[in-house]
Amino acid sequence: MSSFADTFAAENDEKLATYRENIPNFDPTIAHLAGSIQNIRSTLQDISKANENLKECCEATCANCLPLNLNSLLGIKTENNRNEEAPTKIIHGDEKTEVAKQNDKTNLETEKTEDNEVRFVAQVSDQEFKTIPKYQLGRLTRDNLNEIVQKMDEFLMKKNQIFGKSNKQLTRIDRELLDNWKELELKARGRLQTTLFFVEADIRPLLQERLRPTFSKAIPCLRHIRRIREERCGPLTFYYKGE
Repeated sequence: MSSFADTFAAENDEKLATYRENIPNFDPTIAHLAGSIQNIRSTLQDISKANENLKECCEATCANCLPLNLNSLLGIKTENNRNEEAPTKIIHGDEKTEVAKQNDKTNLETEKTEDNEVRFVAQVSDQEFKTIPKYQLGRLTRDNLNEIVQKMDEFLMKKNQIFGKSNKQLTRIDRELLDNWKELELKARGRLQTTLFFVEADIRPLLQERLRPTFSKAIPCLRHIRRIREERCGPLTFYYKGE
């Protein structure tokens, strides 16, 4: 056995001697590599020990192991997060009923707010629509009627906004519209109760093509529920907000 070891050592010495002769700076390079290998070996041993310690601690407290505990075992310092989410509250029984009531109340308030918005020509309700005689409605549906009503309301809203502008705020188009409306007022001969009126030519271009033929049918329906009023002055018919 000792002879084998001697032979092996001799062979290694011969190889090292050959390497030293043929490789420049062989000894410093080997020494540097040996040091690096030793550092790697030491690091691996530290990791192995840490793994064993962690495994022992986790086996003892696995059921109660939290991120904070794990960080403590690993020696990691953490700061308390001020923006942590509040724990989710579980709602049961009566609490659910109370929450539902609050939601219903909020929805009702929202609906009331929407209903209280300023409208010159309000939408036709289902109850109002049912009071309109069928011979006046024909094939006119409530949705179609409300589309026409919406265009009337939008036109009067725009007209009211232009009336509220100062001279400096008026654009060229605004001034042209004001001139046209003044001419119509003169043709009305002072028989209109308001300046917020419209004629058929104001609304028809705003409607979809399929609804344009139904404008004349919608007028009697809207008059029946007093949504709009009309005033005939010669060849022109003026419409404005009803009672």
